[in-house]
Amino acid sequence: MKATEAATGTPAATGPAAAPKPGSRRPRSLRGSLTLVNVALLALGLLLAMAASLVGVWTILIGQLDDTLRQDAREIQEVQDARASASPASPSSPDLCAAVPSSVLHRSAPYALLDSAGRVVRSCVRESDGPRRNADALAASVSPVALADRGEGASVRLDGEVYRVGAQRVTGGGILLSTAPMAGMMATVKKLFLLELLVSASLLTLLALLTQRAARRRLRPLEDMVQTASAIAAGHLGSRISPAGGSSEVAELRTALNSMLQQVETAFRCREEASEQVKRFAADASHELRTPLATIRGYAQLFDKGMLGPEEQERAIGRIASEADRMNRLVEELLALARLEQQPQPQRRPVDLALLAREAAVDLLAVQPGRPVTEAGALKLEDERVPVLGDEGLLRRLVANLLSNVSVHTPPEAPVTVEVTREDEAVLLRVRDDGPGMRPEDAARIFDRFFRADPDRARRTGGSGLGMSIVQAVVQAHDGTLRVETGLGEGMTVEVRFPDTELTG
Repeated sequence: MKATEAATGTPAATGPAAAPKPGSRRPRSLRGSLTLVNVALLALGLLLAMAASLVGVWTILIGQLDDTLRQDAREIQEVQDARASASPASPSSPDLCAAVPSSVLHRSAPYALLDSAGRVVRSCVRESDGPRRNADALAASVSPVALADRGEGASVRLDGEVYRVGAQRVTGGGILLSTAPMAGMMATVKKLFLLELLVSASLLTLLALLTQRAARRRLRPLEDMVQTASAIAAGHLGSRISPAGGSSEVAELRTALNSMLQQVETAFRCREEASEQVKRFAADASHELRTPLATIRGYAQLFDKGMLGPEEQERAIGRIASEADRMNRLVEELLALARLEQQPQPQRRPVDLALLAREAAVDLLAVQPGRPVTEAGALKLEDERVPVLGDEGLLRRLVANLLSNVSVHTPPEAPVTVEVTREDEAVLLRVRDDGPGMRPEDAARIFDRFFRADPDRARRTGGSGLGMSIVQAVVQAHDGTLRVETGLGEGMTVEVRFPDTELTG
């Protein structure tokens, strides 16, 4: 968990620490928001459709009632036309009651016959006609003259019932107010309203369920992202978002997040490796410097106590200088190895590998004049160049370490062959010796830091155990490959392969 906190810069937000603060408003879920929006939009649409249908049905039924009242007007007109044809000479006092059609007189709905003065004609009232008792109230509820002039109907309430009223002029200047009950029409509209309300509620419920299900399926990739983020916060840096399901936008987001998580993991691993390198450097340095420091301290104490004679003092000074040189070489090699690990990509330019190998062979002969050294491949010709892309200083150290390994770990009379050549679209550097070789278990550890197959001999000859580690780091920094062939009593061959600069650029 501490590693996770160091990588993220903040403590991992898990458990109660991630819970919202008391009193803070909890954010609405995206699934709930989508459901609410869809239901609200459908509810608005259904409300508008319901209002339109109810208004349409109401208008149609009102029109039907008005058509019934207009039919009364046509019947009155037919009666009047028939009487006018039968009696061309108008009587001085027309019979208003005779102008009322029998269909109106015997209708259960109330009606009223008004004279030219707007009074209810009582002579037309028969006690058997129950609806006639509402004539006065009917005449008072509307404006008969205006209603007759417009030719339209009006809705009135009489004794708790709602009627549609129509006004028609009759013979003698009278006005007939006829009605049609609206109870049936209103019951029909009410039933339609309840039906539409039930259907709308069912549709809204179904939409809410379908939206929840669809949103859950569509948002599942986002839930996976949340789970992955939580796993990474808990320290599982290798967690990634699964590629299952989701739209194209979600797929793009998933790809971007996985790429970001890969970079975060890589950066964290690099940070851990750098930290481990520093720790390993300190541990290796302290371990290897302990012996020469102890030697120097011991001779210094002997000098301080005056326990050495003239000859012993000279020998002690030589040993102190030797151990100091050994410490200096060790520190330089440790620093070189640390720089290679911290900056694995060196500055590259064409470098003549053949020239470096010739110079290293000359240096080996200068140190061990009696060792047989054979130059092979491009090294046979003085002016043959074999360029590779790389850092000249690092490549020079590589070749020098390979030949120094030969001088330290093989007898001075053991032959060695140095070869530089082009082969299979690559540049090869081979260093082969006829020394004692190594056991397979030792050869497997040849690139480990401070590994020595023969520690006593290496310490006597000044070997630090870092030479082959540096060789491996330089080869990796130049995108090359390294191979070692050896066996006990069979010598050793180290082959380094670099990309051919003439082919790559």
